[in-house]
Amino acid sequence: MGLIHKISIVVLVVLSLITAGMLIQHQLEAKHLQETIGHNVVDLQKSYEELLAKNAEIYGELDALLEQKQFSTVEEKLQEIKTAHPENPHSFIYDAQLQYGQGQLAQAIHSYRMAVDLDPDYVDKKTPLFISPEIMALITEARGKLSREKKLKPNDKSIKLALEDLYYLQRRIAGGCE
Repeated sequence: MGLIHKISIVVLVVLSLITAGMLIQHQLEAKHLQETIGHNVVDLQKSYEELLAKNAEIYGELDALLEQKQFSTVEEKLQEIKTAHPENPHSFIYDAQLQYGQGQLAQAIHSYRMAVDLDPDYVDKKTPLFISPEIMALITEARGKLSREKKLKPNDKSIKLALEDLYYLQRRIAGGCE
């Protein structure tokens, strides 16, 4: 064998060893990534469970009060909760439910928008915070009423803003990006 053949064989062996090393490294990284994703899913589920438990504790009595249509009591308690937990976007959900119960559709739509802006999980089907059906019920009812009001009062900025919030929520629920 000539010198060129010997060099070629050495180069092929070295390249084979490098390739084998890269494949092993890739497999190890893939295994590590799968383990990390598995841990992240468990951690995410735990955090959702903790959040739901915390919200149940904070807002627990508001559901019964809303069902009984005790709006003034709900409003007072919600204000206390907002003062104690200003960072919790779930307050906007209760604001929206309260406003909807009182027939304030435009304000309810805006409150839902604020909640979705602060926590997009409210419109994500993959999360336990998903409430899009509730929001869609309001949107369906409000769309016709706001369209009629816009025809009656074409220059009313509050109606225009309410329609913008409504369309924004529809896009978010449909999976559009903002």
